[in-house]
Amino acid sequence: MDLNYHVDSALSTLLENHKFFKEMAEFVSDFNDGGDIQKLLDQQVEIAEDLIRMKSKHQLLNKALKDAKNSCNTVDKFEEVWKERSAAVEQKRIDVKNSAEFKNFMKALESAAPQEGAESNGQANGPAHDEDLIMEATGAEVFSLYDPWSKALIKNPVRNKICGHVYDRDSVMLIIKDNIGIRCPVLGCANRSYIQPVHLVKDHDLQQKLQQRMSNAIEDESSSEDEEQADH
Repeated sequence: MDLNYHVDSALSTLLENHKFFKEMAEFVSDFNDGGDIQKLLDQQVEIAEDLIRMKSKHQLLNKALKDAKNSCNTVDKFEEVWKERSAAVEQKRIDVKNSAEFKNFMKALESAAPQEGAESNGQANGPAHDEDLIMEATGAEVFSLYDPWSKALIKNPVRNKICGHVYDRDSVMLIIKDNIGIRCPVLGCANRSYIQPVHLVKDHDLQQKLQQRMSNAIEDESSSEDEEQADH
């Protein structure tokens, strides 16, 4: 079992729950003081803190196990060293609230609600020119050649399995690396799930189309230069 993956998934679920409870708090505020909802919101933070502590301890135990294996040449010695190092990890106090992962989680909580307005602030992906689009053979799918975050030409396309939108791999991985509260930025996208690495798959067909388009552009530019030289 990949504990890190399951903890990250659980943290993403907590973010979704937090957003739901915030919306519910606004709804019930007309009927009561929202104290029960606030308790649920506080619980999300407490659960996140416990999950991150468990993940950190798991990583420390894995490191201790690896170090014990590398430093021992007999089973008896390994058992002795592992017992000492695992006990040290168990006794170690993990300052979760000052960890980068917990701070990023809290930052994601704060930024989750305003996400709804991102489209109107120019953060969403809106193709500016017809020549910036590629249309699939079916004629049913149109998308921009440019990454929605960096606005640079997509070089390594990955597709979001949840909604089908395309990003540049380097760009999206950089964005979600330190922020687990990022949704698809494409204008009008109905996908409300936070982007996770497991959602992203390499789009080989689009990679070929992009390479072909770039090759055609280079050939056209070369032909234009040849024609200009011939005219002179």
